[in-house]
Amino acid sequence: MAFTVIPANQTIDANKIGLGIGSTSLYTPNFDLVTQAIDDLKFLLLTRIGEIPMTPTFGTRLLYVLFEQNANSADLKEEITDLITTSVSTWLPGIDIEKIDITTSEDDPTLSHDIIIKVTVNFVSILISSVIVEIAANNSGAIIVSSQIGS
Repeated sequence: MAFTVIPANQTIDANKIGLGIGSTSLYTPNFDLVTQAIDDLKFLLLTRIGEIPMTPTFGTRLLYVLFEQNANSADLKEEITDLITTSVSTWLPGIDIEKIDITTSEDDPTLSHDIIIKVTVNFVSILISSVIVEIAANNSGAIIVSSQIGS
């Protein structure tokens, strides 16, 4: 299964000091709290439960649920909402979920993906406007994750 994670901000100031591998490699360090909090949320939502050694309950069943066969749209939306809400409240207590919007191809036949999940969150300790994390998936197994600051 393929992931495409699109960072909210790909610019790195060479004068800043951060932990991690340098900016010319595959991994770039985070220098601000907003980017780190967004990355933490994406990491939680895209991690399968049991995938992280020594932390068997970290993650969600989201990737399994997205590709279930013959899922009823209403039941699917409710299950996704419950999965996201429970995981975020357990593992990221500094993030408040403002709303979760789920659109399926049944709702809008013109969608380029089979399902789009928009999670709008606010951060308890960071004074910024809301952040929207969007997860789009289709039957081929492709998942595209993006985020934006603001409404």
